[in-house]
Amino acid sequence: MNMKQLYALLIILIVIYVGINVGANGLNILNSNDGNNTNNAVDGIAVGDSSFAKIDSFKATKINNTAVKLVDPSTNLTIQVEEIDSSSNVKSLYESQKEGSGITSSQEVDQNGVTAYFLYKEESDSYDTDIYFTKDNKNYLISGHNTTYENSDSFINTCKEIIDTMHENGSSDGKINRF
Repeated sequence: MNMKQLYALLIILIVIYVGINVGANGLNILNSNDGNNTNNAVDGIAVGDSSFAKIDSFKATKINNTAVKLVDPSTNLTIQVEEIDSSSNVKSLYESQKEGSGITSSQEVDQNGVTAYFLYKEESDSYDTDIYFTKDNKNYLISGHNTTYENSDSFINTCKEIIDTMHENGSSDGKINRF
């Protein structure tokens, strides 16, 4: 075959490929979840009227309609996420808790435009954390108990991912895991 025939064959194969993709899923080249395909995989975990993206290596268990527990079986890292009363001011909750209950340190963090309020109870080999934040006019609490210092980076990065991907259920594409 000469080069012209090879180019023609390549163009024909590309046209066939595009035709198959258009027929199968409407030219979904990047395989993104547009919310219209009912066969798309579950992309989130419901918490109250909100949800956040699934997190690799964590298994989710529903506690009640407003709370879920995430467990990483490989590290036994446990994180609880809940939607809390939205009529409360999370900064006031944070300030009132900061002065008692054995809190050893606290901090305010801007996580991609969302202010997150961290409260820590530190011990010699582990710590407990409560993280309050508001997003889309809804209040949330993320808690971690007995987090080892060895798992600290994993805990903090997972919490940041939860904050970044949290959204009201009506504002996301795709399905939500309702357990």
